[in-house]
Amino acid sequence: MAFIHVNGVDLYYEVHGMGSPLVMLHGNGEDHTTFDTLCAALQDRFQVYLFDTRGHGQSTPVRAYHYSDMAQDMTEALFQLFEEPVNLLGFSDGGIIALFLAIWYPQLVRRMILCGANYYPGGIKEEGRREMREEYERSGNPLMTLMLEEPLLTQADLSRVQCPTCVLAGQYDIIEEAHTREMAACIPDSHLFILDHEDHTSYVAGNDMLAGLCDEFFEVRR
Repeated sequence: MAFIHVNGVDLYYEVHGMGSPLVMLHGNGEDHTTFDTLCAALQDRFQVYLFDTRGHGQSTPVRAYHYSDMAQDMTEALFQLFEEPVNLLGFSDGGIIALFLAIWYPQLVRRMILCGANYYPGGIKEEGRREMREEYERSGNPLMTLMLEEPLLTQADLSRVQCPTCVLAGQYDIIEEAHTREMAACIPDSHLFILDHEDHTSYVAGNDMLAGLCDEFFEVRR
């Protein structure tokens, strides 16, 4: 358990296990504990880094959120903590942050797995966006504004990703399947998986079903 000062905020993070470094980035409104089950399944062969992004968990609170700020936080953290490119697994907002990292600083990212990510707001199903608008009207939660207005990446941005990438989504994801397929098609070296019978969070939170994919894709032998 530790804090790292980056980009004007303190990010809380934990390190578990030994082996090849693997950085995991959680989704909107969550914290590092999203990955507790998956981390437990991997920590005998990976050194897993679990971060709380700004305004989440034990990291510095903020009043407004932007993916570019979150990505700059993680950029500085990776430069401070690692001398070599690392593997990334990002879920939802964490996947968006991972995309920014791979686009901005390809030298930082060895391989990445994106779970339930979108590259512009319209990639979220209308029902989901309606619920976010209603939640914002009730609570004024700036995390809803973040998802409704960002990210604003383009297909040209996606084409700049240089690392091998797995693009995942659930069959019943909040992300439009066509959007997920489009995103995978725009990333040059990508592999697409639509997971049967899964929704946005079911295969990530409290679940270790991605452990085998991590072993195979990140090339770690048991």
